[in-house]
Amino acid sequence: MQIIGLGLLLAVVFYGFSPRAMTQVSAFDLHAFVVVIGGSAAAILTSSSARASLWTLLCLRELVPGAGVLAKTTRGLESERARFAELWRDGKRTQAVELAERSAHEPLRVMLRLVLARAPRQRAETLFMELRHDTLGRWQPPVANWELLARLGPSFGMVGTVTGMIQLFQNMGEDNLNIGAAMSLALVATLYGIAFGAGVAGPIGHYLRTLLDEQLGALTRCGQTAIELSQAEGR
Repeated sequence: MQIIGLGLLLAVVFYGFSPRAMTQVSAFDLHAFVVVIGGSAAAILTSSSARASLWTLLCLRELVPGAGVLAKTTRGLESERARFAELWRDGKRTQAVELAERSAHEPLRVMLRLVLARAPRQRAETLFMELRHDTLGRWQPPVANWELLARLGPSFGMVGTVTGMIQLFQNMGEDNLNIGAAMSLALVATLYGIAFGAGVAGPIGHYLRTLLDEQLGALTRCGQTAIELSQAEGR
C-alpha cells in the first residue's frame, strides 16, 4: 500500500500543475478538490496497511443511524452485563448462565467463565486487558487515520494553493489573464483543506474516538463486575 500511496501522491501533485482556465472564479474547483482529497487519501495509503486503509473508509457507517457497529455493540454489552450481574446476585444462576451462553458478546462469556471458576483478580484483569487490546487493534488504526486526516487536510490545501500560485506566475504575461480570479482559484484549495480537516475529518475522528472510548469503558466495567462476583462467590 505504501507504493500505491506514493504513486497516488505523485499523481496528485502532477495533476495540480495541469493547465486550467484561470479567468473565472467558481465555488467548485476540480483541481483543488483532487489535490486535497486525493492527497489525503495518498497519505493514508502510505502510512497504513491495506486492511487499516479499507477500515478507515468503512468506519463511515458509524455515522449512519442504525448501521454502526461500535455504539450498538457497546449498548448491547452494557445491557447484558447489567442483566447478568443482577441475575447472579439474585441467585438466578441458571438464567444468568443461559444469558451468557446465548450472548453474541465474547466479554460476557469470559465473565461467566471467570465467575464460575472463582478466578482471582489478576486473572480477570489479564483476560480483559487482552480483550481491550484486541479492540484497540481493530479500531485504533482507522480512528487514528481520521485524526491524521484532520491534520493533513489544511496541508494539502496549501499544496493546491502553491501549485495554483506557480501557474499564476507562469501565466503572468498572458493578455487574457484575470489575476484576481487566478489568485482566488489558488486560494480555493486552502479553503477546501481547512473545511475538510476542521469540518469533516476532525469531527469524524472525534466521534469515532468517543465511541471507541465508550467500548473500552464497557470492557473495563465487565472486568470489574467479574471480579466482584468472583470475590462474592469466594466468601
